[in-house]
Amino acid sequence: MAGARDCGISLCEENYRGIPPLFRWNRNQMAKSYPDELRMQVIAYLDEGHTVREAAEKFSVSASFAAKAHKKHSTAAETTLFAQAEAAASEPEDASNGEMTAAQLADLLGVSKRAISDFVERGIVVKTDRNRFDMAGSVQRYCEHLRMMAAGRTGDGSDALTAERARLAREQADQTALKNAALRRELIAIVDVRNEWTSIGRRIRNGMLSVPSRCRQKLPHLTTYDVDLIDREIRSALTELGNEDDGDSTGDIEAGAVGQSASASEAAAIGLD
Repeated sequence: MAGARDCGISLCEENYRGIPPLFRWNRNQMAKSYPDELRMQVIAYLDEGHTVREAAEKFSVSASFAAKAHKKHSTAAETTLFAQAEAAASEPEDASNGEMTAAQLADLLGVSKRAISDFVERGIVVKTDRNRFDMAGSVQRYCEHLRMMAAGRTGDGSDALTAERARLAREQADQTALKNAALRRELIAIVDVRNEWTSIGRRIRNGMLSVPSRCRQKLPHLTTYDVDLIDREIRSALTELGNEDDGDSTGDIEAGAVGQSASASEAAAIGLD
């Protein structure tokens, strides 16, 4: 019977599954006796989450064989994956890695595919081939486009329309601010300012023209010639002031709007009210 064994495997009827009894083979002979198909079945069964004992009972193998076979397979798989990762890291990047489709670019930028087509016509994204776009270049150009829009710089009709809408919004905001300031009486209408200063000027003129007659009453020694001379000088001074005001009436009105209360106080102080 010893001459009929091959690597410790006996073909006699007392052997189970072609494996001799324990006293006729050693551990290495036992491991070599299992076929590769059975080994892979044991490994697959363990990968499903079963225990080593369950695998040993199901396939009628030793528990140590099942554990070692699975460990050897796992180690080989990890080594292969690690080698593949190192090879991928050492290889130069493929140019296609930086490209994407229109749908992918739309998802990346947060816009629709129709917007991507519009961006292609306006040169905002970089198209490399049919339905292929350069990711880095497209993102850079899109960011530059957003910066130009934020700065108010226009590059085409669409940007110009956006700028006009922004300008209209600013004008409407300014108009609302002016209305609110007027309601708070922080602003005065130019018509009201003009009427007020006209009234002040009229009172000043009347007061100045009454000076000669008051001088006649308080100074009896003045002759008619003296009173007429005073009257002529006052009228001449008023005429000169009026001519000077005609040259810069707008500036006087604006100055009056700012210093209205001060002018009214001065008028009251000299007794013109």
